[in-house]
Order: sequence, then C-alpha cells, then structure tokens
Amino acid sequence: MLFTDPLFLFYFLPASLLLLRVAGWGGRFTAVAKLAIIVATLVFYAYGNWLWPLLFIAVVSGTYGFALIAVRSDRPGVRRAAVAGAVVYALAFLALFKYLNWLATLVPALKGLQAALSPYFGSGGTIELPPGISFYVFEALSFSIDAYRGRITRPVRPLDYLTFLAMFPRFIAGPIVRYPDMHAQFAAWDGPRLAHGLSVFALGFAIKSLFADQFAVFVPYGFAVARPDFLQAWTGALAYTFQLYFDFWGYSLMATGLGLCLGFRFPDNFRSPYRAVGFADFWRRWHITLSQWLRDYLYVSLGGNRCAPWRVQLNVFLTMVIGGLWHGASFTFVAWGAYHGALLVVERWVGESRLERVPVLARQAGTFLLVVIGWVFFRSDTFSQAAGVLAGMTGFNGFASQFTPLLAQKHLPSVLLVVVALLFFWRLEPRVVGAEPMAGRAFAARTQWLLFAAFVFAVLVSMSSREIPFLYFQF
Repeated sequence: MLFTDPLFLFYFLPASLLLLRVAGWGGRFTAVAKLAIIVATLVFYAYGNWLWPLLFIAVVSGTYGFALIAVRSDRPGVRRAAVAGAVVYALAFLALFKYLNWLATLVPALKGLQAALSPYFGSGGTIELPPGISFYVFEALSFSIDAYRGRITRPVRPLDYLTFLAMFPRFIAGPIVRYPDMHAQFAAWDGPRLAHGLSVFALGFAIKSLFADQFAVFVPYGFAVARPDFLQAWTGALAYTFQLYFDFWGYSLMATGLGLCLGFRFPDNFRSPYRAVGFADFWRRWHITLSQWLRDYLYVSLGGNRCAPWRVQLNVFLTMVIGGLWHGASFTFVAWGAYHGALLVVERWVGESRLERVPVLARQAGTFLLVVIGWVFFRSDTFSQAAGVLAGMTGFNGFASQFTPLLAQKHLPSVLLVVVALLFFWRLEPRVVGAEPMAGRAFAARTQWLLFAAFVFAVLVSMSSREIPFLYFQF
C-alpha cells in the first residue's frame, strides 16, 4: 500500500487516525494507544502479503531477546555475545529475504532454499523483497547495539519496543530512528498534531506526484536505450538524479507529516544535498538518518578515527561499500558505494584547507556532476548498461538525437511540470528546507491552504496517470 494510493488516502489513513484518537483520548500515550499504532501498522504491512507481519515479528522477537540479555548482564563477555547474536540473527533475515535471489545466481547450491521460500514469499522461483526490511532491521540493530553500549540502561517493555519499530509512517523507507529518541517522545506525547502533520504530508505528496513522477517519464530515454547518444544519456541521467531526490524527499516529508499526525517528530532526512560543496558535505545532507547510522554503528565499530591514517581511510571506504550493498543485491550498488567511498577518501587526502581555495560555486558544480555520474551505477541493472550510459554522456555514442521533437510533443505536460520543478529547486528549495527541522515548524493558515490546494491538484494528476512506486521501497 503506497502513501499515494487512494485506498491509503481515503480509507486506511482516516481509519487509523480515528482509532488513535479514540485510543489516546485525554492526550496520554497509553498501552491502548500503542496497540492502536501497532495494529494499524500490521494491517498496513499485511496488505501486500499476510506473511510479512510474521517475518517482522520474528525479527522483533529475536533482537529483543538478545538486547534484553545485554541490558541485564554486567559481564562483558555475555554482553558481547548478546550483541553479536543480535547482529547475526538480524542480518540472517536480511540475507535470506533481500540477497538470496542474488546469492543463488552466484552459488547454485542456494537455489533449493530459494525455491522452498518462493511459494510463500515470492513467485516464479524467486523471493519478493519484503518492503521495509532493510529499515526495520537497521533500527532493531541500533537498539541491540545501544543496549550493549549502555545507551539503554534498563529493560524495555516489549510493547514499547514493538511500538518503536511498528510505526507505519516510517515503516517502509524510514527515516531511521533510534529507541532512546523515540522513548523520550513516548513520555512527552500529548496527542496528534493534525493540521501541521497534514500540511507537511501535502507538501511531500505534491513534490512526489508533481515533480518526481514527471522526471520519471524521461529516465528511459537514457536507460532503456542500448546506445544512448549524448543528449539521450544526459536526459536520462539528470532526470533520474532529480526523480530520485524529489521521490525520496517527498516520501520523507510525507512520513514526517504522518508522524506528526500520530503525535511524533521524526528527524529530517534531506538538507539540500545537491547544493553540497564536497562529498562529506553531501553525506551530511543526503539520507541523513542512514548516513548517521552508518557512521555511528558501522564506521565506529570498524575503528572510526581511532586508527592509523591508512586504516581510517579504509574504514571510510568499507563503510560506503557496505552502504552501497545495503541499497540492493547487485554489483552495481557495490560499485556505487565504492565510487562514493573512493571520492570521500580522495577528498580527505586532499584536505579541507586546499579545497577551500576553490570557489564555492565550482565546488558545488563539481560535486553535483560527480554525484550524477554515481547515480548512473545506482540506476543501472548491469555494468554494461552503466557503461552504455556513461559512453553516451561522454559523446562516444554520438551527439545528434532524433527524439527531441517527439519528446516535447509526447510529454508536454510533464515537460511543463519539470520546468516548474527546476524553478522550485533553484529558488524555493532552500526556503522549504529552512534552518529549523520540518517537524518543529508551524505553518501559517495561508500556507496551509496553499498546500491543501497543491495536494488536491497532485491527487488529480496522480489519479490520471500511471502509479509510480516510491523508489526507495525497493531497498
């Protein structure tokens, strides 16, 4: 069930908010209110496959048990064994349901296991990726590691742990949050913030439907052609660059808005990433909650900055390679992670003092160009496809294009909305992002009415065109 699906908008969401309103009567986050959120989330998840909630409960139960051991024991060896057990247990589910299809092509002996699971979790001999598994596994791991590190000092009630993980607004694609931050909000909960939440949701819906989905129309011109020429390749690469950003930013805003409707504040996930002045800066702005997770739970565990200089650089590189693999079961995702890891290593080697001599605008343009090149690997299914697009972008496939006149005629509405999106990106995006977190802002009444009008228009556009799933749902 997508946030843009009429079933979600007009049936599931109103019913869930009404259920929480009744369960949380009096502004207290009682056990009944927590159960209301859990039930709504499990229904939301079961819409795709009734076995997916059982898979989620299995991950929750096992990681909770290991974390409980880590919290209760004062013996370092037991605590280390508990957190190791939690990591192995959670990653086993991720390997089984996210990577088995890919691994079976590399290790034929795994095809039997793949065939056994396929009737229940897929079809045609392959396993369908359970939506959200990458995100709730990472959140469960952060809980277990925090228990080991002492950030969680007392046993957590099962209902609180399940509520932390089972929140449908961020269940499928984040933002990735941590238990101590959410538990503090449980204690301070004072009820839904509907007006604010629906305003932020409307903004995200409009960005997704009016901007991201229009860029999606032009992506195949670069990626569905065997030998795209210069114009085709750049059209596809730039279209995907902006589709991915507006799609995931729009989703994150919708999740933030829905979180406010439930009475919770989720962290921002984007801070104008395409205005970054380097790759360390880019990763402070792009998918922020994932970047912070990789830094705090993977990079630090590898040794972080507490090593020899060469080892620090290796830690940076390995963190990005694993981050690339987290996005998908393909060598192209590994290559994308390695590409960003190499750029971060080079940037650290050159040094900030030298880079500061380069004009800011030139650094922004260079960073953006290299990010676009990286997205080619991210979008491509194979290295040969990526090589074809990159060859086109460098002019090796020719410069003349036959598709430009047809493009303008066939997709005129999308062309117009893309122009509006680029103007929005250039002039208004910094103001929308702002200095204050989106969940902590208040909108004037006039702004709320404008967002409502944009939402209605976006719904009409969405219902009159082919539904395009959120890109990060596949990760």
